[in-house]
Amino acid sequence: MEMDEERTHVALHTSYAVMANLVAKHHGRIFAMAGDSFLAEFASPVEAVKTAHAFQTDLRDRPLDLPEGLTMQFRVGINLGDVIVDGDNLFGDGVNVAVRLEGLAEAGGLCLSSSVYDQVEGKLPLDYEDIGPQALKNIARPVKAYRVSLRRDAETTLSITATSTFSANWLAPRLGAFIATHPDINIELKGMSRVVDFNHEPFDVGIREGFGNWPGLKAHPLMDREFSPFCSPDFLKAAGEISKPSDLLKHQLLDWRDEWWREWFAAAGVENPQSTCSHYFQFDTQLAISQATMSGQGIALLTPEFFKRDVESGRLLRLFDLTGRRGKFWLVYSEARQHSRKIIAFRDWLLREVQPGVGDPFALNRGTS
Repeated sequence: MEMDEERTHVALHTSYAVMANLVAKHHGRIFAMAGDSFLAEFASPVEAVKTAHAFQTDLRDRPLDLPEGLTMQFRVGINLGDVIVDGDNLFGDGVNVAVRLEGLAEAGGLCLSSSVYDQVEGKLPLDYEDIGPQALKNIARPVKAYRVSLRRDAETTLSITATSTFSANWLAPRLGAFIATHPDINIELKGMSRVVDFNHEPFDVGIREGFGNWPGLKAHPLMDREFSPFCSPDFLKAAGEISKPSDLLKHQLLDWRDEWWREWFAAAGVENPQSTCSHYFQFDTQLAISQATMSGQGIALLTPEFFKRDVESGRLLRLFDLTGRRGKFWLVYSEARQHSRKIIAFRDWLLREVQPGVGDPFALNRGTS
């Protein structure tokens, strides 16, 4: 651990040295360096953007000796405005705006106020993305901002995060249709259970579960989070008749302590349900619990939309039509990115795909014999 910290510390100081050299080269002045941040002043916005661009490009291509799996990426905010010089420090709204814009930049990128953009757009051939007026903390009026991404594939690669089951069973089979209509956009799909921070992680869009109230994010409802009980044909054959919801309590219910079971039994009119089986199986994804279900280990609550193929192939049986519902699946992305061309393209395509009767990649196969 100490060795990892030392390597990170050395890499940080290397980054500082790169910035200091570039600031001097472009006639700027560094006023403060603390932790992993720095503050510099330039007489020209063009020189400021040149410095930031050169710094980010250098770090992107420089092989730093970091612990495995770690990278060193900075965000840079640039504003043109009045400042107050007090010894070795700068103060004022001009500085405050730059600090807030830094938080809107992509990791490894820049974010400019419109006052800077107006000065550099015709002089520096960078990839500017208009992210619209931004309400910045402690700044009285919204500030129009522009993001500059320095990833080589920034505008041609869409990075998506989604839960493992949504990724594997619903989204992945359909992505070919998106690529066919948008051949200029590449896809990176990452299945994960945790919630990502779009301000600090390199994802463009995500699929989340919940109720849609995430500050700073645009959220579009896709479908209800539905759940019904499923088992395998072999399990049902060995279990015998299961004709009413309360019969389920006599059998092994996978992930029994999950709130979905309480809610499903409540919808079925079963009060105070108690499982008679002593074994408890817990799984972190529907993808995992579905495999246990298909192998005959018990009965699980699954989202019917994700397991249509398994029902049609005979690997799973849906025991009751009754469906529980809790929240929705949502497409989410940062409000600051809502004008991104690739995000708009994916959003419009996905919202069409979730319409009933649209976008089923297996419909053709089911219609042939």
